[in-house]
This record gives sequence, structure tokens and C-alpha cells, in this order.
Amino acid sequence: MLSPDSLAKRGEFVFAEQGLGSSHNLLRYVLFVLWYRRHMMIAAVSATLLAAVIYLFITPPRYTATTMMVLDAKRQPVQQTDEKVAEGQPNDEAVVSSQIETIKSENIATAVIKKLKLTEDAEFRPHGIRAALNRWIGKGATDQTADSDEEGLRTAIGTLKSGLSVTRVPKSYVVEIAYTSLNPKKATSIANAIADAYIDDQLQVKSEATKRARLWLQQGISELRATATEAFKNIQDFKSQNNLLVSGDGKMAMDVEIEQLTESLARARAETTLAQSRLGEIEAVLAKAGDSVEITDGAVPDALINPVITKYRQQYLDDEKLATEYGVRYGTNHQAVIKLRTEMADLKRAMHEEMQRIAETYKSELKVTQSREQAIEKRLKEIFQNDSGNRQAQVELKDLETAANTYRSVYEEFLNRYTQTVQQQSFPSAEARIITFASVGEKTSPRTLMTLMLAMIGGLNLGAAAMFVREQLHRHIYTRDQLARELGVNCIAAFPLPEQPKKALHLIFPSTFLNELPTQKKTDLPTLLFDDRDPFSITSEALRNIEVAIDLRRISHETRTLAIVSASAGEGKSSIALSLAAMIGRAGRKVLLVDCDFRNPTLTRFLGLQNGIGIVELLSGEAKLTDVTYHNNQYGFDFLCGPTKIRPARIANILHSEPMRNLFMALKEHYDYVIVDLPPILPVIDVRACAHLFDSFVLVAEWGITSVDDIDRCFKTAPLVGERLLGVVLNKVDVAGIKLIEGTGYAAYGCYA
Repeated sequence: MLSPDSLAKRGEFVFAEQGLGSSHNLLRYVLFVLWYRRHMMIAAVSATLLAAVIYLFITPPRYTATTMMVLDAKRQPVQQTDEKVAEGQPNDEAVVSSQIETIKSENIATAVIKKLKLTEDAEFRPHGIRAALNRWIGKGATDQTADSDEEGLRTAIGTLKSGLSVTRVPKSYVVEIAYTSLNPKKATSIANAIADAYIDDQLQVKSEATKRARLWLQQGISELRATATEAFKNIQDFKSQNNLLVSGDGKMAMDVEIEQLTESLARARAETTLAQSRLGEIEAVLAKAGDSVEITDGAVPDALINPVITKYRQQYLDDEKLATEYGVRYGTNHQAVIKLRTEMADLKRAMHEEMQRIAETYKSELKVTQSREQAIEKRLKEIFQNDSGNRQAQVELKDLETAANTYRSVYEEFLNRYTQTVQQQSFPSAEARIITFASVGEKTSPRTLMTLMLAMIGGLNLGAAAMFVREQLHRHIYTRDQLARELGVNCIAAFPLPEQPKKALHLIFPSTFLNELPTQKKTDLPTLLFDDRDPFSITSEALRNIEVAIDLRRISHETRTLAIVSASAGEGKSSIALSLAAMIGRAGRKVLLVDCDFRNPTLTRFLGLQNGIGIVELLSGEAKLTDVTYHNNQYGFDFLCGPTKIRPARIANILHSEPMRNLFMALKEHYDYVIVDLPPILPVIDVRACAHLFDSFVLVAEWGITSVDDIDRCFKTAPLVGERLLGVVLNKVDVAGIKLIEGTGYAAYGCYA
């Protein structure tokens, strides 16, 4: 056998030789398995289709009707405040889901069942073993009637809920209520009844909630009215007890006076500051000017608007202008110029005196404002001194007023909510409405086309899984490179399935050795694969491959005796042994075909020599080699038949005996080729007993039947077979199948010839 390294190299060589990638080979393998095991696929698809047809035949049709209902997006509870109502927040996912569960609740189901009297419907009545037993024993006593009715109601609820489906239309507040029943009209009536029952339930719940809220608000209003009245009475009593005066706007009289005095004090201080500023300015001007006032002294606002000073200033400016003109015209010492200058000096003194008078006025105003400021401050001090005892009473009064206002606000809120509740109770409205009533239910199950399609898909998947599971479990041999990859052995030839009827080779033997045809089944007999009329056929080429492999091995090893073996019976080893002997004998070489399958000598029976003497007589010394060797004139090979009269008791001992070894030593001297047909390896121990007698072995494997594990067990059972293995021969190859998995290379040389 080849080592793991040589196995890997061999596998790489095969793939490189084919020029195919692993993905390409995998695809070919998958296609081949699908084609070769197509009967499993057909059986699986047929079984699933048959099951689907039976299901469609025995399953009663069901019909589904759908009612569409929209929920109010502004649903608000009765106790919610006006601010939340104004917000108008839409229902979130949780609210819609809650309403869907409400539709599917037992309360709605019970209402529908009672409305439509579904407990009397056969579809909703209890069934099964328990119900049949109750009816059989006549269960109907008075003490059991309630239990029976309750059981019937529970069964009807369960049946109703099993056929009900409530779903939300995505991104909307629309809810689909679908009901499935055996009767299309019944499905329609139940779907519509569920929607109506939900709306009635919501109206009833809302009415009860409104009624409870109205009674609670009414009681709260009475209590709050009394509390608010008592609070305001306490305020008036407190004012009377503490002599507290309050203005019309709710302020204390003393607080109002303090506010007024504070404002007056601020104005008085502002006036005093202004008077001081004006007086300071005019005194600064007078101190700077001395006895006269310059014409440019106008920093005091009153000086600028005083009519006397304004008149003096204008006259002073006129004189100054004339004095300048006269000085230019007549000179500065002219009498008119001097007179004008004297008049200008008098005007300055007059303006100075007027400024002094204005300053005295400012002093008087300052004294008045200061007196007023002092009076106001004195009054504030008196108020604060007298008010220190009433501050605590004012604080308590504020607390009483705050409490009273709070009670009043709550009372008004309760009164407002009470009014709204009365209006809601007078005009009830549901937060849901039906937008599409259910029409006559449509058939929804069983869906014939979908069921058949699913059955076919399931059958295809089941068949494919069965195919590949079978291939993985059995690992049958389909390709020559598979032997190299998984076993490290070489495939030296491949024989297609025989297309011609099996030839009876006994027709070409001498009549002296002929007997009547065997009574075995035709499939148990060997087949002559060699046809000298068609020497270039695929079969002939495969036989020549074996002959060439034998001749090549002779270069390095003695190869006279060749044993043809197989893992199990029926794989065609006898046919290949017979055909190989016929081809080599036809070529003129000395070849002997030996039937060493003592348990089932099919070659001997097939050739009509079951009554002749053979190898057993030769080993026992009863006959000579020339007496037991039969020659075929047409193909030129000799044949040594096996025992057919009596089966030996200890076959392994005979094969392992010294006479057997001596026999094959002698045969090597007389023949160029000794081809031996041995029993299969796995069923019996015969090959292991005589393996040492042969120079090389050819292992025959039936294409698509023999597994890799079978060949591996052969090598483990008979190690010499693996060590002296010439190669493996694939027999009964499906040409179309191997072309599919290997490509067109298999039969290329046949086309070439």
C-alpha cells in the first residue's frame, strides 16, 4: 500500500492532471450524486406529495373573515387633567398592544359566545374521549349541570380563541380581527361580533368609570366647599382679632403706606441731591468770577434761561461789537469807545448781582427738600417702630390666605372635572370604530398549491439529504482519483457495464468436456468481456491496461502468478479473470486460468466442466497436470477447474498446504501467465490463507457498490494483498455517470480508436 505522503502526492497529481479545482470537482460530485441517486429523490418527492394529497383529502377546508377596526389615537382616561388632554398624545405601542390583548380576552369571547349562542354549535361543543364518555354514561344530573355548562363554555372559549387572530397594521392604529372557521358565514359573523363586543365593552367600561368618577368628584366637591368656606372665615376672624386693615387689592394698609412713603422718600432724596448740585455749581461760578461775571459763564442752566441775564448778555455783546468797530475806526482812546467799555462793565455787575439772587433761590429750595426728606424719614421710623408687633400676625395671615386659595383652586378644579364627567356620561362615545366589516370568509386552509409546493420542496430537501447521507455513510467508489486520494492505490483499468448479452464460453470448448448448461441464475454467471471482433473497444483497452501493468511490474518483480480478488461476491472478478486469460491467450502467450474459488467455482460451472476432474484431484495425486488442464482452441488459454462434485471441508488448509505451493511453483515453469480466480476477501478467510503463493493481485471493485471502507478492510484482512497489489480495477462502470463526475476523459481513447 502507499504511504500517506505518497497518497497526498498521488491525489495532487490526479487533480493536476485533470486540471480541475476542488470547487469544480465538488460541483461535479454533487451533480453526479443527484443524477445517480435520482431514484431516492423521486421516492422522497413522491412520498411527500402523497402525504400532501392525503392531508388535503382528509383535512376539512377552513375559511377566514377579517374585520378592520381603528383605535382612537387620543384616548384619555377620565381622571386625566386638562393639560394632558390638551397635549393630545397618541397611543404608544404598549397601549395598542393592551387593546389587542383586550380583544383576545375571555370577557370578549364570552360575550360573543352568549350573543351568537355558540355553545349550541357542534364546532364549539366539547369533543374527545371525555365528552364521549360523559354522553355515554348519561351525565346530566342536577348537581352536575353547572359543571357541564361551565365545561361547555370553557371549551367554546378555547375553540373561539384558537381560531382568532388579532394583529396591528404596521405604523397605524388599525387592528385586523381575523377569525377562521369551518363555515364561511360563521367566520364572518364571529369576526364582526368580536369587533362589536369590544366596542360595547369599551363603552361599558367607560360608562362605569365615568359613573365612579362622578360620584367620587361629587363627594370631593362637598368636602372641598366646606373646607374652603371655613378657611376664608378663619381669615376674617384673624383680621378682626388683630385689627389688621386690608386694602381692596388685598394688601395691608400699613404696607400700602410704607410703599407710598418709600416712593416719596426716594423722590425727596433725588430733589435734595439736585438742589445741592445746582447750588454747588452756581457758588463755584460766583467764587471764580469775583465781582463780575464773564459773558461765557453759562454752566448754570437757570442762568441760561433767565430773561434778565439773557438781555444783559445780548446788550453786552452788542456793545462789545461796537467798541471793536469804533476802536478800529477812531482808535481805542476815543470817547465813544471809552463810553462803551464803561457800559459793558456795568452790564457785568448787573449779571453778577442776578447770579447771586439765583444762588439765594437755590439755597431756599435746598432747605425745603431737606426738610421734606427728614419728615418722610421720621414718619418711616415711626411706622417701623409701631409695626414690629404686627409682623407675626401678618405672617400668620399670609399662611391662612395661601391655604384658603389652595382649597379654592382645588375646589374649582373638581367642579370643572365634575362638569366634564357629567357631559361624558350624557354623551358616551367609544374610542374605537369599525372601518371595514368582514365579508364572506375566504378559504385559507388547506392551500392546495402551497401545500403541494411545500411538499415538493420538502421532498427535494429530504431526498437530497438522504442522498448525501447515504454517500457519506457508504463512501462508494465512483472515480479513479477517489482511490488515489482515499486509499493511495492506483486504478489500472475501468470496465463499463456490458451492453451485449453474456456469452456462454462453453460453446467454444471441445464437446468432450461439455455438459448441459448450469441451472444458476444468469446474473450469477461470469461474462466474457473480450471480443476479438472489436479489438479497439473500451473493454479491450481496459484489458490491455491490465496486461501492460503486469508486464511493467515484471521489470522489477517476478510476476508470473496473478490473483484476481474482490471485497465481496458479485463484483465481476471471475469475468475479468476469464476475459484477461482469453485476451492474453489470443495474443499467443502461454496462459493458464485457475478456478481457486472452492466455495463457489462459477468459472468451472460456466464452462460446463462441473463433472470434470480438477485441482483437488491434482493436489491429492489422483491425476497429473496434463490430465486436468483443459485447452481452449479459439482463444488459446488453458483452464484448471475447481471442485464441483464435492466441496472440501477444510478449504483454508488446502489452499495453505505444501502441495498447493508446489503446484504453483510448477505452474510458473510451464506458463507465462497464471491467472487465478480467488474467493472474495471479506466473507471468507481463503485469500489470507493462500496470499503468499501469488506474485501480485488485482482487486476488482464494482463501481458505485464497493465502498472505500470495504477495500480498506480487505487490506487489513489480507495485508499481502495490499503489499503486492498491482492495482484496482473498476468494474460495471456507468459511463454516463463517470463522465458526469470526471468529465469526458474516461472514454476519450475509445473515441480516438
